[in-house]
Amino acid sequence: MSKLPLEGVKVLDFTQNLPGPYATFILASLGAEVIKVEPPRGDPGRISQGMFDKVNRGKRSVVLDLRDPSSAAARDALIAWADVVVEGFRPGVMDRLGAGFDHAVSLSPRVIYASISAFGQTGPRAAQPAHDLNLQALTGVCHTERDTRGPRGLVLPVADLSTSLATVTAITAALAGGERPVHLDLTMADAALSWAEVWGEGLDLGDSIRQARGKRMALARRALKPLLTRLSREKLFVLPHYGLFETRDGKTLSIGIVDENKFWRAMCEVLGLPGVGQLPLPGRVVLGPALRKVVARRLKRRTRRDWLERFEQAGVPATPVLTVDESRREAQFRHRGSFDSEGRVRAPVAGAMHVEGPGPRLGEHTDAVFAELGL
Repeated sequence: MSKLPLEGVKVLDFTQNLPGPYATFILASLGAEVIKVEPPRGDPGRISQGMFDKVNRGKRSVVLDLRDPSSAAARDALIAWADVVVEGFRPGVMDRLGAGFDHAVSLSPRVIYASISAFGQTGPRAAQPAHDLNLQALTGVCHTERDTRGPRGLVLPVADLSTSLATVTAITAALAGGERPVHLDLTMADAALSWAEVWGEGLDLGDSIRQARGKRMALARRALKPLLTRLSREKLFVLPHYGLFETRDGKTLSIGIVDENKFWRAMCEVLGLPGVGQLPLPGRVVLGPALRKVVARRLKRRTRRDWLERFEQAGVPATPVLTVDESRREAQFRHRGSFDSEGRVRAPVAGAMHVEGPGPRLGEHTDAVFAELGL
């Protein structure tokens, strides 16, 4: 592309840690000019320099103590400069700091003001603090983990990262059209709830059994209650052809067959189980635990490389299970240039540039930015 989609868009970023910084990193990757405003102590996310660099590349850092009345002129000049303001504090904090939505509108009448918070600007929980795990717990995400010991939190911060993508979507939609000024009320709870509802409630492999009518089916439903419970908890992992399996050399591969009979038959042919390959999906669901053991035993007979070569030839969706570090050497990612020479991944958005280098040093651009603003 000769021109990046957000070239010329000016973004003022008051956010810290992960949800806001990752969102504004994507905006920077799409061509926006992003100024990151940090307190004198810096973004708390700097405690993990590796993560900080990944989500703050392509930005300029300005140090400003918003609690100091003497910073008001610089604060207002930055807001007047911006097309988009992004903040990630609890409701009311930015108003107390003199940088709330109403004040921003008085300085920049067509501003897009995005507020990221745990629960939103209104409601009984609006003032409560919360982090990713709290939002996973409240929205049902913890119950989507397939652990028989009970609900568990996901290591991947799904509430944070889903909120980042929701923020990018809302800001780019506002830039494309609609009324301005606009205050975008973005919440981690809403983002996590949307994902949990789609997967936790939307995918129900036992729905046809529950919906069946008649006395015979009522008896069957009672007999199949353990299966229905397992289907609700494990989702696709109840299938004998969806999961992670160990091979003879102690390595792990993934097989990702959902409802495709052709893939199931092809996998069974490769494993030397042609008769089992004729089982339809309902049979595979009911016999899932027993079939998974059969598949697992077969996969222990050969090395991961051997199986992956055979599955690739047969057209079975299978991949090695890699660490993040190992993924940097994966041929597909190398071909696409997904990582730069320092091992940093590019933004996952079509049309974005690849921002190289680390994040800015704390206050690295304070003097230059203030000079540009005539301060």
